Amino acid sequence: MGYANQGRVSLYYNGQWGTACDDEWDMNDAHVVCRMLGYPKAVAFTTDSSFGGAPDGPIWLDEVNCTGNENTLAACPHGGWGNSDCYHTEDAGVICDFNYTVDAKGKGDPW
Repeated sequence: MGYANQGRVSLYYNGQWGTACDDEWDMNDAHVVCRMLGYPKAVAFTTDSSFGGAPDGPIWLDEVNCTGNENTLAACPHGGWGNSDCYHTEDAGVICDFNYTVDAKGKGDPW
């Protein structure tokens, strides 16, 4: 069974779902993906289709090289949309941090 905070990176581009190749894939890239999904950061990145390779479809991004501060993967340097020398056995993945800490005690509270 999967968890909502982890999985293969899937990208919707030009009307079709595809994946990202794990070439050059690292924590900086994973941080960007996790923030795009509403998580605070990544705790790990995966390579070699750890979450299962896509059965078909394009590999949209390859050679992704984020600094970690970008708002989207599209803003990161990469080899160009649809330009890839990868197979789906190299699909990238992420594990995002789901541990949110909330301080429910406001200023002026008597306790």
